Amino acid sequence: MNDNRMNFTKKRLDSIPNPESGKRPYYHDTEVKGLLLRVTDKGVKSFIVQRRINGKVTRITLGRYPDMTIQRARSSAIKTLGDISDGINPNLKKRANENNKTTLSQVLDDYVRTRGTNLKESTIKNYRSIFNNYLSEWGDRMMVDITRNDVEQKHRAITEKSPTRADTTMRILSALYTYAGGEYEDVDGKPIVLDNPVNRLSHVKAWNKVVRRQNVIKPHELKNWYQALQKLPESRFNKKKPNQADTVKDLLVFILLTGLRRREATNLTWGNIDFQGEGLTIHNTKNRKSHSLPLTSFLLTLLKGRKASTHSIYVFEGMSPNKPINDPKKQVAKVREISGIHFTLHDLRRTFATIADSLEMSQYALKKLLNHSDDRDVTVGYIISDIERLRKPMQLITNYFLEQIK
Repeated sequence: MNDNRMNFTKKRLDSIPNPESGKRPYYHDTEVKGLLLRVTDKGVKSFIVQRRINGKVTRITLGRYPDMTIQRARSSAIKTLGDISDGINPNLKKRANENNKTTLSQVLDDYVRTRGTNLKESTIKNYRSIFNNYLSEWGDRMMVDITRNDVEQKHRAITEKSPTRADTTMRILSALYTYAGGEYEDVDGKPIVLDNPVNRLSHVKAWNKVVRRQNVIKPHELKNWYQALQKLPESRFNKKKPNQADTVKDLLVFILLTGLRRREATNLTWGNIDFQGEGLTIHNTKNRKSHSLPLTSFLLTLLKGRKASTHSIYVFEGMSPNKPINDPKKQVAKVREISGIHFTLHDLRRTFATIADSLEMSQYALKKLLNHSDDRDVTVGYIISDIERLRKPMQLITNYFLEQIK
């Protein structure tokens, strides 16, 4: 240790040799206690201050030699040591200064990185898409500089184009501010973000009153809708790709009789189907809980027909055998045209739920059929529903559908 103590001079520091590979020796200045020179095996020499803070050895890098002179290093060391004596941790101060300059883009990146395991890939993709479309001009702005007025004006501007998108954008922005409030701290360990400017929208009652879609295919429309499906492969639009039309036809009926979400249905592989057990299981659901449903004989016949007509791993294959079908907008539009019934794929899920409710099924059965999660309902946690308990409700829904399309 004594060999590494010296009165720093230019001649002495210049003469310090490079250490062995992997070594990083420290040299102590005898004039300013706590000032050290660190030397790497690449010959990089850096001035640092070393002092115990709360019983822990802490090192603060001041700068590189010879860019930083010995005299300047000593002056900086004395100031830094003074800050430490006053209870200031320079490393935390530096980090706090950096936190104060944190931009909105950085917060989004940090949010996705730290919360990524709890976010579905589709959610992350949606966040970034909305950010790029509506908040990109704020990307380089510091979080602490975005005001409540900024938020209100931005929300109003987006509302002119799409009220739904405006509210969604601001909910994402609010989530980023909530995250930032717990993630970034000042030198005293207090949050740098003390206010969520999105709260202004609640204060001035600016949130848009977006009416939730409630459209379903009514009982008396089911026959006409189903007949339109049968005509789909014969339509001029689908003549070139009749097999794709058959796939869409089966997909729409399957969603209506299982209540699956679009992505859950289109991404189904044969590995999700248990023909022997007459059921299906999906693991990558919206609420991240596995979802199992029994399959009626009608659905099993539909699936066996699909299995015999495809070599794809996907139940509902797309234009390429190794890819699932995407959103069949054109074919759905054609069914609307033929039937005169306006519907979306999610309306089929609503129709499934409406039929189930009309058959006076219990709320627990309905929640299980739709894979709805209600963590507030403690009772649900004590009821373990197996697939067999849902077989009768599923059969009743299928029977109702078959009766309506006669």
